[in-house]
Amino acid sequence: MIKKPDHYSHLFPVEHNQTVCTECPVRRLALFHGVEEKDLEWTQAYRSSQYKVQPRKEIYREGHVSDFMFTLYHGWVAFYKTLGNGKRQILRIALPGDMLGFQSNLNASMTHSAVALTEAVLCAFPRKNMPDLLRNNLSVAKRLTELNARDMNICQTRLVTIGQQSAIERIAFFCTELFYRVRSIHQQPEASEIFFPLSQEDIGDATGLTKIHVNRTLKALREQGLMVISQKTLRIHDLDALGELGGFDPSLIHTYSLY
Repeated sequence: MIKKPDHYSHLFPVEHNQTVCTECPVRRLALFHGVEEKDLEWTQAYRSSQYKVQPRKEIYREGHVSDFMFTLYHGWVAFYKTLGNGKRQILRIALPGDMLGFQSNLNASMTHSAVALTEAVLCAFPRKNMPDLLRNNLSVAKRLTELNARDMNICQTRLVTIGQQSAIERIAFFCTELFYRVRSIHQQPEASEIFFPLSQEDIGDATGLTKIHVNRTLKALREQGLMVISQKTLRIHDLDALGELGGFDPSLIHTYSLY
C-alpha cells in the first residue's frame, strides 16, 4: 500500500500500473522531454508516485507549503489566486505535460492554489529533491526553463487582453489559446472541436468577467458564427477569424530551444 502524502487529502495513489517514463505518452510535452533514453530510469527515481484527484478538488493551496512539484499526466487543472474580496482570479489552465507547483523558492509557501477541473493524474516529485535533479541533468534544467518561459509569455499576453481588450476579445483569445494547446497535445491539427470542461464561471474568473457577461458574450460569438460551447465541447467554426478577434499568436504555445 502506497502511503498517501501528508497535507494532500484529495490525492489518491495510483495503486497499479503506474506509467514509467520510458513509456510515457506525454513525455514530449513535459519536463523529461530531451532526456536520453538511457537516463530515463535515473530521472524516474526522482518521482515518488502517481496520484489521482477528482474533479473540483484542490491539489495545493495558496499560503501552504507544498511537499511536491507535479507533472500533469492527464486532465485539466486551474491555477488561481483568491482576492481579498473573496473573488477568484484564474491565472492559467494547466494541460497534460505542464508542471504544477514550481516556483523560485522551493521552500516557501505556495503563491497560488491549484484545483482539478476534471479527473486528473499527477506525477509527484518531492520538492526537496529537485535541486539535485536539476544540477545533475542539464536537459531537465533546460526544459524547465523553456516551459516557464512559454508560460510566462502566455500569462503576460493574457494580462494585456484582460487589461486592454473588450469582453468578446478576451474570450476569443482565451478559447483560441486553449484550442491550439489541446490540438497540439493530441497532435490533431485539423480538429474543429475539443473537449472543454470549463464552466461559464471558470471562463469569467479567467477573463475578469461576470457570469452574466460571459453568457452574453458567448451568445454573441455563436451568433457571429465563430464558435460555440456546448456539452463540454468547444467547436470553432472560423479559427483564423476568432484568433484575429482575440489578437492571438499561435507561436505563443510553442517552446523553443535556448541552446
